[in-house]
Amino acid sequence: MTSSRCEHVRREVRQRTSELLRGAGTRLVHRVGTCRTAAAAAGAWLGAGTGGVPAVLAVCALLLALGVLLLLARPGRRRVDALRTVAGGLAFSAGLTGVLAGAHAHGQGRAPQPESVRASVVSESHETASGRYRALATGEFGRATLIADEPLPPAGTLVEARLDWWDEGLAGVEEATAVRAPGAVWRARADVRAGLARASVGGHEGAELLPGLVIGDTARVSAELEEAMRTVSLTHVTAVSGANILIVAGVVLLVMSRLCRPWWARLLPAACVTAGYVFVVGPEPSVTRATAMAALTAIGLLRPVGTPTVAVLASAVSVLLVWQPQLAGEIGFALSVAATAGILLVAPPLTQLLVDRRVPGWAAAAIAVPAAAQLACTPLLIVLAPQLSPWSVPANLAAGPAVAPATVLGLLAMALEAAGASWPARLFGGLGAFCAWWITGVAHVCAALPAAALRWPEAPGGVVLACVMAAFVCAAVLLRGRSRAAAAVLAFAVAVGGSLVPVLGQPGRGEWSVLVCDVGQGSAVLLRAQEESGDHALLVDTGDDAEALHRCLEGSGVRRLTLAVSHFDRDHVGALDAAVEAAEVHALIVPRALAHTPEAEDARALTGLSGIPAARGEALPPEALPPGVRVRVLWPPPRAGSSADGNGHSLVLLAEADGITVLLPGDIGRTQSLVLASVLAQEPPVDLMLAPHHGSGDMAPALHRAARPRVGAVSVGADNSYGHPTPSALAAFGGAEVLRTDACGTLAVTAGGAVRAEDPDCGRARAGG
Repeated sequence: MTSSRCEHVRREVRQRTSELLRGAGTRLVHRVGTCRTAAAAAGAWLGAGTGGVPAVLAVCALLLALGVLLLLARPGRRRVDALRTVAGGLAFSAGLTGVLAGAHAHGQGRAPQPESVRASVVSESHETASGRYRALATGEFGRATLIADEPLPPAGTLVEARLDWWDEGLAGVEEATAVRAPGAVWRARADVRAGLARASVGGHEGAELLPGLVIGDTARVSAELEEAMRTVSLTHVTAVSGANILIVAGVVLLVMSRLCRPWWARLLPAACVTAGYVFVVGPEPSVTRATAMAALTAIGLLRPVGTPTVAVLASAVSVLLVWQPQLAGEIGFALSVAATAGILLVAPPLTQLLVDRRVPGWAAAAIAVPAAAQLACTPLLIVLAPQLSPWSVPANLAAGPAVAPATVLGLLAMALEAAGASWPARLFGGLGAFCAWWITGVAHVCAALPAAALRWPEAPGGVVLACVMAAFVCAAVLLRGRSRAAAAVLAFAVAVGGSLVPVLGQPGRGEWSVLVCDVGQGSAVLLRAQEESGDHALLVDTGDDAEALHRCLEGSGVRRLTLAVSHFDRDHVGALDAAVEAAEVHALIVPRALAHTPEAEDARALTGLSGIPAARGEALPPEALPPGVRVRVLWPPPRAGSSADGNGHSLVLLAEADGITVLLPGDIGRTQSLVLASVLAQEPPVDLMLAPHHGSGDMAPALHRAARPRVGAVSVGADNSYGHPTPSALAAFGGAEVLRTDACGTLAVTAGGAVRAEDPDCGRARAGG
């Protein structure tokens, strides 16, 4: 009886397995076209993303040859032929697009980079956070972003320039002379853009946002609004996207459908108006990408009935990557593809799920579309910033209805202002600004809600974790019964776990005001005001260990940095490139006495910032610092001696954040310590003092007595060959508690003044004990 039952179970398992395999095979055959287009998109991304290196081109060529061989092989058994045809189609598609995109990318990578060029400026100059100006230009080098100390001539100007190439497609302008002024078309474009700013009336943030929403001009958007929109994932509103272009084309098509019946008579005006709109917006990479995606989406809408929408998307990706291989390295392009894929694959079943729960169809679609797009983009957003906002979907739901009216009203205002009808233009501009004001209100309200920005582990671990969470959410949407409930529980567990990792993984990450990073034999200190600074922090020096600096920054929530370089010894600036890669650099501060050294020029070239020279007696400009952080420069003097003495010209900074005062003396020696002792004797005691020169014996205890620190810190490497810190350097702190990074790891100071060590058992001691 037992044997018979076991045999019955085995037969049932074999039968169900066979049914599953047959079902999978049937679905594969029915969707083989979609699989081929997906393989083509993957091959194009591989070839373009790797820059067409020979090894990748060889692999793609082998795939292409294999596909041809499989497709041309002699027919045999029916099932084998079917599998061979499927495999051959996949290999052929991936190999062909990989070779085409890779070859194009390889050719672009060999574009000339001459020092003296004649170039056409094709966009307006935009001021960057460093005070420099950025503009796009075209010439024999192709297209490049130019960075200049002064605003470049208006768009449409032909210039002769001397360039300092910092990277592929990025160059600093050493000198630029206008050769030919903009033509009539370019002047008209400038007038139209300026007209929108004049027509945007209202005296509120909506009037500042409207030009950004309509034509991508964010010059008037405040830093507070920009931060709020970034927190709740609304920054896409200020970047012209495919949605803007489809809105413009859709309005024209709607109007023309009332006037004429032939489809070509409706499409031609829509195409012309859209082309004019794109020209007014400008040739920014995001606009070019959005135009191409919108055009291919329109083609997809006209496709033959029955063609899968995923195949249309994959075909669009393949065409774009073969045409513009540089898109493979742009996170914006990846976000566009991910959002579209999420809308196509997840939004329909999510809409049906909500309808089954008695949600009206229009409301279900309005919820499902932004939720699906946000879900698909989440892993990529972790690459940009390791945080999640539970309010991003509600914020997009609330702001979404105002985007199209604001865009249309802004375009009408811009057109009327260009035509000289000022009063109607102001009317429509005011209405558009009101719609934009609603978006600003949503951003501020949602950004102020509890847990608006939950920290998340950084890439690559954070990306993998986000992918797992997204997969469980998709399973909860697509599956039924108990499987759906289990997937939802797992998704929630991953979300909670991922949010806790950055807080629990390192000391004080959730509430730190000062971090003395453990970077070995070097120095790196982070400062921020918890409530005011947001994701912006001041980083004083970087150390020389990129991996150690990355560990300190990981999970800190910092996405923007003001970099202050005390001097240019490698143990203070060697990991500058890692800091630039880890976060957006807002400003660069260097000692005025060392501002013209080759090392300072290298730092400026690496960061793309002109640098702010600092000297004794000056306060660093508030706009360059994180909100809530104040810094005074105590050293070096404005006119110092030989710049060969880097240590003697170190920046000495007295910083304050959240009521915590920190003295950062760089690598100054005995002479400078004695000079500064008289200055600090007139100041209140400091909360934290970093040992000068990592605890070198070349110091004056008078400096420590004048500073009267509550806690001392020594940034030093374990078993270093310099003998740091010396007994005399430790004794100089008197009775203050002293912590060493080689023993305690990264040190965190909270707003309340508590000091936490990465290793709580590191043996804290009194210096005089």
